[in-house]
Amino acid sequence: MELPGKAKDLEGIRRVCRPAPLIGKELESFFVETDMARDPHQETRKRLIEALNSREDARLLFYGHRGCGKSTELNKLLAEQKERFLPVTFSVHDQMSPTAICAEDLILIIAERVLNAAKNYNLKVDDDLLKPVLDYFNDTTRTTTESRDSQLKAGAGVSSKAGLLGPLLGVFARLSAQIKLEAHSKETTVALLRKRPSDLLVQANNVIEAVRKPLLEKNLPLLIVVEDLDKLELMQAREMYVNHVNLLTGITANIIYTIPIFLFHSPDVNAFKHHFDDVVALPMIKVTDPEGQPAPGFDTVKKIIMQRIEDNLIKEDALDRLVTMTGGVLRHAFDVLHTAAVMVDARVPLEQEHINYGLNQLRKDFWQQITLPFHPLPDGPKSVDDLYNRLADYGRKQLKGEKPRPVSDSVNQLLLKSCALVEYNGEGWFGVHPLVIENLKDLGRLS
Repeated sequence: MELPGKAKDLEGIRRVCRPAPLIGKELESFFVETDMARDPHQETRKRLIEALNSREDARLLFYGHRGCGKSTELNKLLAEQKERFLPVTFSVHDQMSPTAICAEDLILIIAERVLNAAKNYNLKVDDDLLKPVLDYFNDTTRTTTESRDSQLKAGAGVSSKAGLLGPLLGVFARLSAQIKLEAHSKETTVALLRKRPSDLLVQANNVIEAVRKPLLEKNLPLLIVVEDLDKLELMQAREMYVNHVNLLTGITANIIYTIPIFLFHSPDVNAFKHHFDDVVALPMIKVTDPEGQPAPGFDTVKKIIMQRIEDNLIKEDALDRLVTMTGGVLRHAFDVLHTAAVMVDARVPLEQEHINYGLNQLRKDFWQQITLPFHPLPDGPKSVDDLYNRLADYGRKQLKGEKPRPVSDSVNQLLLKSCALVEYNGEGWFGVHPLVIENLKDLGRLS
């Protein structure tokens, strides 16, 4: 398949500048190395590989702001290591109900994804190792309102010559559908299984062991990558990583979990961090210093954008404004560029008026995102004013050229979640997102 080329017109911009991770052929064409602009003392993918090489069954955390490029880096890692690992990668948002993500369901999904990988790679999995798993779920489901026969309908018609992989995948297909579509029901098999987390972990590891056996002949270890856990709400994240950390680290395979950046500014950080073999950050690309002057990362973000479009498709001043006002958040940069390209009166080269339209749409999003959580936090802010007061305080310091330092409280966690605050991990300071600075000025909180 021919590699995708740079955009040559508006239609091309709309096609290649979607705010989504790079994958496949687009990854080959458009990927730009960013380590030096993020933290010159760390090579992110090398750090992950060294951690995976350091021990068998390494459990890793990978964190950074939403939209900073984590998924693209993980896709690049898997592409580079495709001869070394059998990858099992998935998004929790694709497999689970976003409002009901929990560790017990995640263990089931991991097992189901590993089984599907075995099927897709035509692995000959030993029935003797699969039978106890199938027996466990069959025996468990007899205690629910579903009959044993109906539970096994998903595997009906599978020839005995095909082994137990098919019937077991049928059982897991039913469980996965319940996790996705009936997450809040208390009458499903999954609801019963959630009450037995230790059993779930044992069965998931039995599945992993069964799949690993044929892989040993190829010297090909599993590598499980769980994405989009960085998009959890505050209480969800605490429940997952603090209250159920032993479930996550109990998986007996190489596994990388994404994790929300705000958890590292929580008093609970030490309750989970040391349970993992390594914690790897993907720092934000710093495009300006606190006073607003271009930093070395400014040219890096410009290069990332221009890797996808021809030079004549955007005016230089419009490109500079795009990079400056999106604060190094790559998803925001491509979101604005895509929005500008779908305007009714859009034309190339894109000018500041087009970029400003996209930026204004993103500014509106911040008005909605800087808000109190649906479920109040025990030590949380009492009003939205508490959030804006913190932003204004940081903003005043930033405009004076100071570098505000992290504070581990729920106010900062909420602001980090919305990306109103951006942490530049390489130097350990917070910056207020440039568009939020504009909103604060509109509110009269900054002059």
